[in-house]
Amino acid sequence: MIRINLIRGKRKKRREINIGGAFLIVPLAVIAGVLYWHFGVVIPKLDATKANVDQATAQVARIQKDIEELEKFKNRKAELQRKVDIINNLQRERVGPVRYFEALSSAIPEKCWIDKLEIRGSSLAVSGVALNNNTVANFMTALAGTGRFRDIILGSADQASLQNTKLVRFNLTFIAVD
Repeated sequence: MIRINLIRGKRKKRREINIGGAFLIVPLAVIAGVLYWHFGVVIPKLDATKANVDQATAQVARIQKDIEELEKFKNRKAELQRKVDIINNLQRERVGPVRYFEALSSAIPEKCWIDKLEIRGSSLAVSGVALNNNTVANFMTALAGTGRFRDIILGSADQASLQNTKLVRFNLTFIAVD
């Protein structure tokens, strides 16, 4: 048999869901999530990026200082190299005239006297007095024989008188061979 209860007893009331409260809670939860993400993730990343930028700026300043110091060293090195080159050039040129004088003194024959010697680079000019033309010719031959001079040219050979003695005044030009 079927029983039907006609007495109204305590019945459980059905609860209705309050949708109005959900409209308030969901946006608050979304805002709270965004704020958490912003302050928990974005701000620390920005701070870390700012710290990296500060480190990079400090490193750039340090490298810039090193570059300036390197440029100073390069300029100083170039200046010192220029001075060393000048000293080396002077050393080389100091030895040159000694060689010329040595070769010239060994080539001068008896009764021949040098009045003037000019050195312009590797070109030399000699002026002097000799007893006769043969002495001047012997001098030119001796200069060529030293191997230190080439292209020996007699510029002039004029007869001159000095204390009632007939002499020959001469001018020679030649090129020194290193």
